[in-house]
Amino acid sequence: MDRIEFLLSAAKGRVLDIGFNPHYKKLHEGIAEKAGKKNVIGIDIVVEGFEPNIAKASAEKMPFRKECFDSIIAGEIIEHLKGPGAFVKECSRVLKKGGLLALSTPNKKSWVNRLFHSYEAPLHFSLFSLGELEALLEKNSFRVVSVKMFPYTAESSEGSQHKWFMPFRKAVHFLMPDSLRENMCIIAEKQ
Repeated sequence: MDRIEFLLSAAKGRVLDIGFNPHYKKLHEGIAEKAGKKNVIGIDIVVEGFEPNIAKASAEKMPFRKECFDSIIAGEIIEHLKGPGAFVKECSRVLKKGGLLALSTPNKKSWVNRLFHSYEAPLHFSLFSLGELEALLEKNSFRVVSVKMFPYTAESSEGSQHKWFMPFRKAVHFLMPDSLRENMCIIAEKQ
């Protein structure tokens, strides 16, 4: 199972795709295929042109009524937000009880970040360790049901300066304890 398959495992019913971006087609097309295109709403702060079921909106202040989604997929989004607490609170507000939130983000305590500080990039405002992210979710009425750590991939890290290092990073990933692995994926259930 790869990172995208893990995130897609949470897609059910009416799905909110946060951070919709046509450059990450594999994730977004997978959500539409699994849930049915008419059941998916996508939001992003940058939307060009018109696409049905895609809206320009902030993840920290969503334009939806309470409890209107069965699941939320947010791949590589939370680290780009200045208000990650507001984002998780909004996810809790728009998600139905028992609904699933699936998110992925770099692990700030990974061995690569500890050595190179590579995740401390200008567009990364909010970096988390696994414990910090779990605590934020639990504080906002979520129960973590599944955690999986994945190696760095070009798809999950577009724009990275360290793609040349990828084969070594993938090999070393499987030798590291979870706390030092690079990409965290979490599925949490709204209580």
